[in-house]
Amino acid sequence: MSPRRAAVGPPVFRRGLLAPRYWPTWLGIGLLRLLAVGGHPLRRTVARALAGLYRRLNPRRAGIIATNLRLCFPHQTAATREQWLRQYLDRHMLALLDLGRIRSAGRGELTRQTEVEGQAILDRLRAEPGLILTVHSVGLEWAAAMLAETVLGSTIYKPFARNPVIDWWFGGMRTRHGTEALPRERGMGPHLRALRSGRSFFYIADEDLGAEHSVFAPFFGVEKATLPLAGKLAQASRRPVYPVIGQLDETTGQYRLRFLEPVDLPAGNDREAAAAINRVIEDLVIDDPAQLMWSLKYFKTTPPDEADRYRD
Repeated sequence: MSPRRAAVGPPVFRRGLLAPRYWPTWLGIGLLRLLAVGGHPLRRTVARALAGLYRRLNPRRAGIIATNLRLCFPHQTAATREQWLRQYLDRHMLALLDLGRIRSAGRGELTRQTEVEGQAILDRLRAEPGLILTVHSVGLEWAAAMLAETVLGSTIYKPFARNPVIDWWFGGMRTRHGTEALPRERGMGPHLRALRSGRSFFYIADEDLGAEHSVFAPFFGVEKATLPLAGKLAQASRRPVYPVIGQLDETTGQYRLRFLEPVDLPAGNDREAAAAINRVIEDLVIDDPAQLMWSLKYFKTTPPDEADRYRD
């Protein structure tokens, strides 16, 4: 099988991963494993320190977060947006430190530790597979790993091309319960076939992937390049669409999966389809905006007559 068609995982450990140039990565993995047993208060303290350090050392990324919040919530006060920015960074760092918990958890352990809002919808998903529409939230990795314990499916995976140790580590985390993780260049064909065969598809729908296959549609009132695919996949597979977001309570360290009722998304007009997808994402985000991964450039692609929204 050629590398282009290979699934990411279950990954194979190779002796070359122990080369000295990867020792810092192994040290980081070891620290995550230690933090996994160190307790939430310790992880929270470290996360807050890292969030403050990140903001000082990476002001450009902090500026991206602030720009996204200003564009999406112009009606909110600057103080509220600043509070959301701080909350997001604290949660994001805590979620990164929790990766050791996810990687070392036994089957069923994450399910027992997760609060579910919409248990009846989750029960339906387990009985009737479908397209799981989600976003880049701070609880994304936890949500994906928790669902994989009981929901057989596939997902898209972006390899860490420069660090095969991280590839091996993340690949093992994402595929150990039977999830098929495929690189983006494989396209949607394998996932459509998986849906038709009775597997779910864990689809992250909020990224700006450029203008080539996207259309512009409003996202919190701002024109955003959006892939109008979710409704087409649901129609072609005759499967329901289950919106869900993974959220993190930084005070308790508990994760929550928040399900919305299954939705019917249009599959015809691309702008209407993209606008409907963005409305679902807004509904997932609006109850706690600081859960979304605002450090991504959601508006990097602009309409032809508009300047770079992230210009310094």
